[in-house]
Amino acid sequence: MPYTPQHKEHTRQRILHAAAKLFCSQGFDRVTLTQIMKQANMTHGAFYAHFSAKSSLYEAAMQFATSHAFWARDDKQTEGKETHIKALVSRYLSWSKSDKEHPSPLEFLVTDAAHKEEKVRQAYQACFDSLVNRLAGILKKRGSQDANALAEETVVSLVGTVAIARSFAQPLQSDFLKRAQKRIVNRLNSGLSTVS
Repeated sequence: MPYTPQHKEHTRQRILHAAAKLFCSQGFDRVTLTQIMKQANMTHGAFYAHFSAKSSLYEAAMQFATSHAFWARDDKQTEGKETHIKALVSRYLSWSKSDKEHPSPLEFLVTDAAHKEEKVRQAYQACFDSLVNRLAGILKKRGSQDANALAEETVVSLVGTVAIARSFAQPLQSDFLKRAQKRIVNRLNSGLSTVS
C-alpha cells in the first residue's frame, strides 16, 4: 500500500528538522547524510525519496530553518520600537542559549557563505537576505530613513560578532557579546532617531 501524501510530508518535515539542526550547528561539510537520517530516526531510503543530493537537502533545510527561526516569527513585540529591536539583537547574540528547536542558520554558518558548491552559497545568501528583509521591514515601520542599509549593516555586525565570539573563552566571550549588543542596539536606535 503506498504512503499517503500526509505521511510523505511528515517524513519530509522530520528530515528537514533534523538536517536544519545539524547544519545550523556544524555547517555543510561537517554533517553527513548518516548523521541526518539517524537524527531523524529514518533510513537512507527515506532521504532519496525526497532529495537528490546533500546540497538539495541543505537548500531546503536552510529555507526550513529560516522560516522557523526566532527572527522570522511574528509576535506582539513588533509594536514596541526599542523593546523589539533590543530583543532581536539580544536573542541573536545569545547563540549559546539559542532556540535549540529552531536555530538561526546565520548564527553558525559563516563558512558556508563562501562554500565551493553554488547551491550552498545560494542557500546561505537566501537566509541572509531573509534576515535583512525582516529587519528592514521592522525598521521601516519605525520610520528609519535608510532601513535597508541599516538592516544590512546590522546583520553583518550580528553574524560577524557571533563568528568571532565563538572563538573566545569565558568570561571574554560574554563581555564581548555584551559590548557588541550595546553597540548594535545604539546604532539601530540612532538610525531611528527621527521617529517621534
